[in-house]
Amino acid sequence: MSLQDQPEFRTVWAPESFARTTESAVRFSPVVLGDAVVGYLWAATADDAAQYVAREDGGDAGFNAAVSWVQRLRWAKANGLTPLQALRHWAGQEEDPRAGRIPPDAEQELPSLRALEELAAG
Repeated sequence: MSLQDQPEFRTVWAPESFARTTESAVRFSPVVLGDAVVGYLWAATADDAAQYVAREDGGDAGFNAAVSWVQRLRWAKANGLTPLQALRHWAGQEEDPRAGRIPPDAEQELPSLRALEELAAG
């Protein structure tokens, strides 16, 4: 192997996580960092899917928050929470400097993940 060769990366192990897509309706809450909504945490209403989606205008903070939310969702899955329980677990907690916070009572529903992605695209 020389410095010109492209390295091959293989995941040998990763914690179990929720599915990242769904065909069902989604419940979601805004993720706020400071005074700005940087993304949305969502959970499927009818299957085992949950994820974070960054807002297009959330900038680097919105995309960086994704790392923390992936970790948090993996923790939730490992601890037996359903996607909806995971969504509600962090509502009203103190703001994390990287992940942000979810305001209490901010949960909403949209008919599809696509509709949420369109909302995030602004």
